Amino acid sequence: MSNSENDKKAISKLSIYNLINSMISSSYSPFLAFIGATIGLPGYLLGIVSTSGTFFTNISQYLSSLTKKNPKSLILYGNILKSISLAALFFVTTQGPLYTIFVSLIMISSGITGFGLSLYLELYSRVSRSVTLSRIYFYSSLGSLPVIALGGLYLEYNTLLVKYLFILSAFVTLISTLIVTGIDYKEDYTSKNSVWINKEDFNKLKKFFLFNFLYMITWSFAWPLFPLAQIFVFHMNTFQVAIINIISTSSTILLQRFFGYFISRHIKLSLYIGRLTNTFFALAYAISPNINGIYLANVLGGVSNSINNVGYFSYLVDNSKDKRSAIGTYSVIMGLSALLGGEIGGITYDILQQKYGYHILRDMFLYTAIARGTVASLFLLL
Repeated sequence: MSNSENDKKAISKLSIYNLINSMISSSYSPFLAFIGATIGLPGYLLGIVSTSGTFFTNISQYLSSLTKKNPKSLILYGNILKSISLAALFFVTTQGPLYTIFVSLIMISSGITGFGLSLYLELYSRVSRSVTLSRIYFYSSLGSLPVIALGGLYLEYNTLLVKYLFILSAFVTLISTLIVTGIDYKEDYTSKNSVWINKEDFNKLKKFFLFNFLYMITWSFAWPLFPLAQIFVFHMNTFQVAIINIISTSSTILLQRFFGYFISRHIKLSLYIGRLTNTFFALAYAISPNINGIYLANVLGGVSNSINNVGYFSYLVDNSKDKRSAIGTYSVIMGLSALLGGEIGGITYDILQQKYGYHILRDMFLYTAIARGTVASLFLLL
């Protein structure tokens, strides 16, 4: 079999693996912060839960970049840890601190497996990176759509039923590992385990890192506020949360391939647009009289998601020689800034809520939208 045929076969397997795990994650991940708010997590713990998908995932990706494990081993070990953590959540769903810990462990394991997958994708997408990655994320988004809807309906009247989704996801996650066991990794991964990005690559990417660090603080500030507003301002249930995700995911499906080509021709403009569109989500929560305004804002989700899935990763690896350490450095910067922003948002809410009540949420979203739009403009300077 030729190298081209081997590469196509590898991409097919990676696409199937990514599709299955996206569907698994979609059955519970859109509702984790909402469930946390439902069981009464305080703002600082809700800040951890809502940012764990970025902080713990990215930090574990960085630590994974320092190891000498090949991508296959990273996916295996990460999925074992994820399966154990998901199974544990079956028993501790209502126990706030333990819920927070095991959600964090799931995200840590997601970072380990995600880094292994990133190394595979970086290798096998070199011929046509943005188009190949867009196609992979297109199918994963398409597969996630019905799962999000079914998950929202399933949990609509009793969010604690999520524990059965956790135990099912634990089993499927472990089985999915078998898909990647036969994929080779032809790079010398043992020699590329720098602790930090090298000076040459850093000089190329320092503005990219700084702008993303500042933006992530403004972005994640609102993450613990969203589930609180969904419950106490808009009085939503899990199916309505699912509809928000369905609209955003459907928009992503429609636009992913278009932005794959657009990004390849207008990378810097794409990075600005990707950050700017996130402004409108916070703005919707600030000014919408009802949930319909939030639904409308999430039509733009396809723009931001399509660029987030491909644009920033493409810019990063295309402007670095040591791609493994560049990915790891970017991961830790984004992870730390996400936790910082989320904790500032959660703690600020805890303080202000005591004096102003839940009505303070709209004002906080308005200021967040202004901050996001301001920092997004920095990407025009890349």
